[in-house]
Amino acid sequence: MDAMTGNASWIDEPTVQPRTAGWRWVAGAVVVVAAVTALVLFVLGFWNPWRLVVLRQHFANPWLGLTVVGALSYLTLWLLLPIRSEAREPRRLAARVTVVVVAVTGLLGWGLFGQHFTYETTEMATSADGERTVVHVTHGGMRERELHVWEGTGLAAREAGSLGQPCGGVRAEFADRDVIIINQGFGDWEFHLEPETGQPRHVFGPRCPDGPVPATMGP
Repeated sequence: MDAMTGNASWIDEPTVQPRTAGWRWVAGAVVVVAAVTALVLFVLGFWNPWRLVVLRQHFANPWLGLTVVGALSYLTLWLLLPIRSEAREPRRLAARVTVVVVAVTGLLGWGLFGQHFTYETTEMATSADGERTVVHVTHGGMRERELHVWEGTGLAAREAGSLGQPCGGVRAEFADRDVIIINQGFGDWEFHLEPETGQPRHVFGPRCPDGPVPATMGP
């Protein structure tokens, strides 16, 4: 009440934002770590200069990466930066809209183009020392078939190279660490590998009855 005029006067007190609950901070921290980890893995999987099998199998699809990282980012914002007033917090709202657009874009791209990043594998033979493996691979939108050679085991396994596209049914076994015997109905053929890297020295010929031919020893 104003003492001179007798009129009431109102003073707007500053709005105090409620504190974010403790469980939100804990859950948010976990999701932040998951989002950053996913981002790093999908970037490495798309780049993959080491040709690591685990990255190729699970993290090579950039559309899936956008979907996962976008969804985790949205969950992070929901947990750590809740919106209590859209009018007072336009930046938080804009951030949520942005990550939703990223996630939806990834989801659409995954549906339209995800098949081009398929990488289905079946192990066919392993060397006696367990360090080299012949693998039947189906990949790409055309479901192309190839035989690959993996070097190493577990998370350290990498693609040493491709033996090419087989015809029909195929069997494979290791004669020794550097020699693979392959039969696809035209007799036993020897495919030699580089002793140090496991990269194939031979690949399938251009026609099914053709034997192995020298490989181009590029990277």
